[in-house]
Amino acid sequence: MSFHYGSDAPEINNPFKQEGLLYLLSGIVISIIGVLSLLTLRGQIVESGLAAGWLGLGITLILLAGGVHFITQGLFKISRFYVGRGVPASLSKNRAQSEKATNEPGVYYKTNAIAQMMMGRKNLTFQEPVTLFDRLLYSIFPNFIFLPISMRNYLHILVRNTGYALIALFVYFLALLSGTIGLTLLTQSSFSEWLGMAVCLFLFALWLGSPISVKKIRTNQLYAGQKSHLIWVIVLAILIPAIGEMVLRQGVTIPEAPFNPALALVVFYILTIIVCTAGITLAKLRSELTKPLTEVSESIDHWQENVHPKDFFRALDLEMADLRYKEIPNRVYRELNPNLNMEGSMDKGSFEGDTIQETQPIYQEINYPESLKKIRFGVAISGHALIIKAAFLLFTLNQGGIGSLSINSLFSGIFFPGICLAAGIALLTFAHLYWGEMQFKSYLVQFQGEGTYTESKLSVGMAITDSTRSENTVVRTSFSTWFLVTEIITSTQARSGRNTLDGARYILSMYKSDELLKHLVGQVNHFLEDRQLIAVSASEKDYEAVKALYATNDAAPGLGNIKAPQQPELAGSYRQQEEGDY
Repeated sequence: MSFHYGSDAPEINNPFKQEGLLYLLSGIVISIIGVLSLLTLRGQIVESGLAAGWLGLGITLILLAGGVHFITQGLFKISRFYVGRGVPASLSKNRAQSEKATNEPGVYYKTNAIAQMMMGRKNLTFQEPVTLFDRLLYSIFPNFIFLPISMRNYLHILVRNTGYALIALFVYFLALLSGTIGLTLLTQSSFSEWLGMAVCLFLFALWLGSPISVKKIRTNQLYAGQKSHLIWVIVLAILIPAIGEMVLRQGVTIPEAPFNPALALVVFYILTIIVCTAGITLAKLRSELTKPLTEVSESIDHWQENVHPKDFFRALDLEMADLRYKEIPNRVYRELNPNLNMEGSMDKGSFEGDTIQETQPIYQEINYPESLKKIRFGVAISGHALIIKAAFLLFTLNQGGIGSLSINSLFSGIFFPGICLAAGIALLTFAHLYWGEMQFKSYLVQFQGEGTYTESKLSVGMAITDSTRSENTVVRTSFSTWFLVTEIITSTQARSGRNTLDGARYILSMYKSDELLKHLVGQVNHFLEDRQLIAVSASEKDYEAVKALYATNDAAPGLGNIKAPQQPELAGSYRQQEEGDY
């Protein structure tokens, strides 16, 4: 959805300025580290050789690219936050005449789903968790189910990765314990160290392969997960130690491990605990703000009016136009298109119609508690610190021992910066979600019903002395109406740069709106009661033409001297004519 300029557009402040400054500072520090690495590259080639120089050049380019990326992101976040007249995205496909050509790829609901939510007093946004880890977490914190989908997606990835990591750690400790007490031969050789290295590689691939990034969680669908993934992780975690035990019992000698992975495992699980605690804490504080009501104001009535069936919907359409905010057209999710079905003849039949409209959403600032704001800022600083730490480790290891190309140096040069990067990105994603969430308030109206109609003739001015007449076709409509009105609170995830508010918008709460319902019903009835049934001349020109015709008729030959007979004379002449005929 592109930017649509308007002189009276909604005013929304940039929520990412504080975050952008942190990105800018972090990018400058990483760029400085990259420049220092570039300046020392020539001396490294002379001391360690050409192969180490190429490797150092690659690390230098990674540092410079990372610094430029963070500086660019920071500039985007602190730049102007463009808000046009078309934001935020609609709940469903907007079928309003002025918005039919607008592309809105981020809509989340179907029109039938909105109608189902209003009629059934339910919220289809909230879906139950599927995987075992999600169910365990939501059992402890039941309000997590009411979080926006982007926040639930990051919780899904966080809990899944943490759960897999704990399973791997449990199996690893079980293997060490069984070898220590003499049940297996795993600790009598270097297999336990190789097993620890395998756990490190698994965790490294897990967190870098499925990172908690903005790109992965900004989807229109809730991650459901697959039970087969958990089964495979458990099976592999059990099979690898079992296979190692069988190999050792066959007398196979396992070579010595190049290094001890104990430190790497300790550091990794400390970072995992920090990331998991931060994510769950922010989600816990945010979930306490949601009041997931599903209330709808309802009016069911039966109307009988001398109007055309389409006039009912036209009356609502005109009244909804008066509810516009800053003259922005309402969102139309089901058009005003009553279907008329004739029954045997042209003067009677049945009809049905349904329309769903939403008023322009108005921005509502979220009142986060101070504790959440402080934790959010601390999480952001911790994330940037870990990313700078990863850049510094790359620089230090590159300058120190990575030029030897040993397995230990390569592992240390890749593993430790990698886990710091994964943990830092996860923390930055948490903070970004709670900086970028925006809520809007609007009214959702559904007007539907069915009925029958009949046509009849109404003629006025048919007397012998009348000079004008009016023949009218009157439509008598019997309409059973169903009026639903609700005030909704919706949430969307803003982004920096282009298309700031084109993401999917989710319904969080539905409140009754009795006052608006009463107003709409009263205004529609007032419109119908003031309808004119008899066609008369209302123009001054028409009045002048009627006067001219009357004057012409009055001045015609033989008409001006004839005295109009009175009513008794007419009755006597009529009796004489009747006797003569007899």
